[in-house]
Amino acid sequence: MDTGAADIAATAPDAGTNTDNAANGGDNSHAALLQRAFEKALVAVATQLISDTQSDMDDAMSELDDG
Repeated sequence: MDTGAADIAATAPDAGTNTDNAANGGDNSHAALLQRAFEKALVAVATQLISDTQSDMDDAMSELDDG
């Protein structure tokens, strides 16, 4: 590495600072909390749907085996 080259990652103005706040939509903002709650609800619904579909597929496969 060239010793004269600047280490851009280490000298960035916001390196190591926490900029999360409500004004800029950070992780603790109301919008971010609502988004995480929505994503959790969506995952719960998707998980239930996949489980039900898998159960239906298992039933169909067992009927084929019995037939």
